[in-house]
Amino acid sequence: MKTRLFDGRSFPILAAGLLLSTSYGRAENTSTLLNAATKAAPASIPVILDTDIGTDIDDAFALALVLASPELDLRGVTTVSADAYTRAMIACRFLDAAGRQDIPVAAGRPRRETPAVDGQYQYGLRAARKRPEPELAVEFLYQQLKARPGEITLITVGDLTNVGKLITRHPEVKPWIKRVVLMGGSIRVGYRGQPPPEREWNIRSDVKSAQIVFRSGIPLVVAPLDATVVRFSEPLRRRVFETRNAIGQELWSLYELWDKTTPTLFDPVAATLAFNESFFTMERLRIEVGEQGFTREVPGEPNCRAAMSIRTDAFLEWYVQRIVGWRNGSEGADRPRQGVTQNGQAANTARPVPRGLLPYRVHVAEDYETDIERRWWLAGKSSTNDVPAGSTRACRAVPCNDFDEKMGDASALYNAVIFNPVPGPPMGRDTRLSFQYRLSGSETLRIQIYSLSKGYHRQLTLTNLALGKWQSATVDMTQARRPDGSGGALAEDERIDDIQFYVDRSAALLIDNIVLYDAAPPQELRPFPRRIYFTGWFDTGKQGKEWPGNFQIVPHEKPLTWFAAKSVPHYGSDGVWLRVHLRGLRPVGERISVRFRYRLTGGDHIKIELANSKIKERTQTVLTGLISDRWSETTAELAAPGKVAGPLRQVDEVHFLAGPGVELWVDDVLICEPEAAVESEP
Repeated sequence: MKTRLFDGRSFPILAAGLLLSTSYGRAENTSTLLNAATKAAPASIPVILDTDIGTDIDDAFALALVLASPELDLRGVTTVSADAYTRAMIACRFLDAAGRQDIPVAAGRPRRETPAVDGQYQYGLRAARKRPEPELAVEFLYQQLKARPGEITLITVGDLTNVGKLITRHPEVKPWIKRVVLMGGSIRVGYRGQPPPEREWNIRSDVKSAQIVFRSGIPLVVAPLDATVVRFSEPLRRRVFETRNAIGQELWSLYELWDKTTPTLFDPVAATLAFNESFFTMERLRIEVGEQGFTREVPGEPNCRAAMSIRTDAFLEWYVQRIVGWRNGSEGADRPRQGVTQNGQAANTARPVPRGLLPYRVHVAEDYETDIERRWWLAGKSSTNDVPAGSTRACRAVPCNDFDEKMGDASALYNAVIFNPVPGPPMGRDTRLSFQYRLSGSETLRIQIYSLSKGYHRQLTLTNLALGKWQSATVDMTQARRPDGSGGALAEDERIDDIQFYVDRSAALLIDNIVLYDAAPPQELRPFPRRIYFTGWFDTGKQGKEWPGNFQIVPHEKPLTWFAAKSVPHYGSDGVWLRVHLRGLRPVGERISVRFRYRLTGGDHIKIELANSKIKERTQTVLTGLISDRWSETTAELAAPGKVAGPLRQVDEVHFLAGPGVELWVDDVLICEPEAAVESEP
């Protein structure tokens, strides 16, 4: 069995031996050192980390330190503040990547129907094997402390809401807490490391809970701004991010989503105080929390030990060595890199294919112009600095693990753009993926898609790509296979999820204008749309959630399959309608095309409206002479309704209206800017 170094579970032998050899500064017999370390090694300190991971980046650096410190036995993670559930998912994913699925995570608040999506929250929205505990943080803490009274140290690096609620609801818990080590307060200096003290964030975010904790009589170790304003410079960060261990790579992934420059390691400093005070000047003080959130020294019996200064350079070097030296016991295994064969060549290579004419059906479209689907940007962040002609935003790749946990290398990190179409649509007979890309640092791009029906990923790889400029590409997704060549072709009615683009971690990638579609039939003559604004099909998902508006989702009649949308009574008139909400305002050009399939009974005309419901503007047209009593296809051409901001117009609804006694079914709605027809040469 391989001994694990610095993983929080196997410290007593190897890690302590290394510490001894460093301390004495001389070489000794290894077995002697290991035997001595075995006898002398103290038991690890049981701790629970309470964190607001997901806002500032230092919480992630603190979690990494706790995992990398053999002196600590991490018994759980609890999350606090704002979208605490998605914060818990961040912790779950981080622990899973570190091979610590055994550590429970409890959220401070229930799951939101609409989670936070900005910054590091994206990391928590990715599919994960590990999930938070069913009970919320306060009850989780209570049960853990009750099971081991007087043994567990709480490390709190967010606001003190969870601990304050715990003490208020369960006052008997106070003697069960060995001590609280907290990051919070500003006693003599502020955020710039100079007087005067300031209202520190963790304290002022929940003053009442902070007051409860400081008055509780529980032993406190406090890491205020006086000792925690420790800047993590770029050379030191590079040493952490360039390491190939799991926590170093996960820190890099979260750092890129944080999207700022220089972290301040407030929270890792606090976590260090749970087991190592050698870098600090400690003082016994009595601290009170004022009504405005200031922390003040006052006369009287001390209620805490506070770190009032820190040896910054020594701490930073020690911290980096801890993270770089961590191993999870499974690294270094000889696994093939995803998308690469054993001889180093790209696997399942493919060539781009023509995009073709107007698709038979558009399954998915994402142009990154709005935040409507941002919840499902599972990897990538918006970029406005370098975009293709006609766009205002594109999606920049960020560090991300391979989503293929069955055949991929879960320990490898790539730069990736991943978009999750929700609810996962069923495919057609001839699936194509069109997109624009800008690539540098590598001529290879791997494209991967997940099958909800099959439960595995398929991929194909493009090679010898042009670098340094925007390009358009289309691939035939029926050519995609599993990494070992198995799995067969993507089939009709097979549901998919997670459209993924991967490049090497040293490369840079921008993606825009993703369109997943069923290729045009042979008889099609119309050109591919210039831009797609919305695609509405009703095969999966529910009306009101994935498909908001006024209509019914009903099964198709045989021989057709899946579902369509059916009209409902139109309030305020004696006719019927379908009001399909586009889930948010979408910018459109001056020319708008609405292509859809329909079945009309009891009439021969339909009014089509595009509306901006926010400012009550709409544009409309009437289609007459329509076919009755069988499924047909038609297109309405409209002008955009009014201006909202600048040159772009915006719409958020499409209406299909018919008269009294009419029944209307609609499917495969495509709202787009049509491409100008190509004129034949004389």
